[in-house]
Amino acid sequence: MRTLAGTRRLARLILRRDRALLPIWVVWLGMIAPIAASAFRSLYPTDAALAVAARGFATNPAFRAMFGPVFEMNLGSLTAWRATIIHVVAAVVSLLTVIRHTRVEEETGRRELIGSTVVGRHAPLAAALLVVTAANLVLAAVTAVGLIVQGLEAGGAIALGMQIAATGIVFAGVGGLAAQLTESAGGARAIALSALGLAYVIRAAGDAADGVSWLTWLTPMGWVQRIRPFAGEQWWLLGAVLALGAAAAAGAFALSAR
Repeated sequence: MRTLAGTRRLARLILRRDRALLPIWVVWLGMIAPIAASAFRSLYPTDAALAVAARGFATNPAFRAMFGPVFEMNLGSLTAWRATIIHVVAAVVSLLTVIRHTRVEEETGRRELIGSTVVGRHAPLAAALLVVTAANLVLAAVTAVGLIVQGLEAGGAIALGMQIAATGIVFAGVGGLAAQLTESAGGARAIALSALGLAYVIRAAGDAADGVSWLTWLTPMGWVQRIRPFAGEQWWLLGAVLALGAAAAAGAFALSAR
């Protein structure tokens, strides 16, 4: 446990340094899905109009590539479909935050200054992952509560919130892993953002083209979509995505030890 000494204090330091930034992105991202639900309800006030719009989105290859498939012709499922962009933003913010509090700290010399105190080797990485994971879970709660207030079913709302949070947690692990693979923060950002871009492109290709839907199972971006909020939730995939995030974090700790 000596390698994690000081983790709690470093987490508190991160929270103090990001006391303005973290609430802004959590609340901002958390309100997008409820706002989308309200907008769809206003644009398509009847079930028939909503079904027609959903079928149009579902059969358009460009929309499928950008947002993925529409699993059910209801308001919740359409909101989850539109919320795909939130996954990407949550992933970007999460990986950049982890890199900023690990590799950037080392690059600027602040890590060595902190390391001269009673701080374990893994404490900075553990603190960054802990804070980002907690922020994503708060984001999930804000999203779910907002959707429930909009009158949507609680199970689907929780699934959508956790779907977004799981994406952020996975790519927080990727950010931590990238931070161990290069000496520069710029290089770490390039690696992590490239991994996210590749994951998104593979998912988009699998959703847009007929006959290659199996491609979506090669990327965590495809896994999170198949959790299917408001369309017969597949909760086991949530566990698989979180396990992937844990594996990425474990890989980061293993490299840090070397």
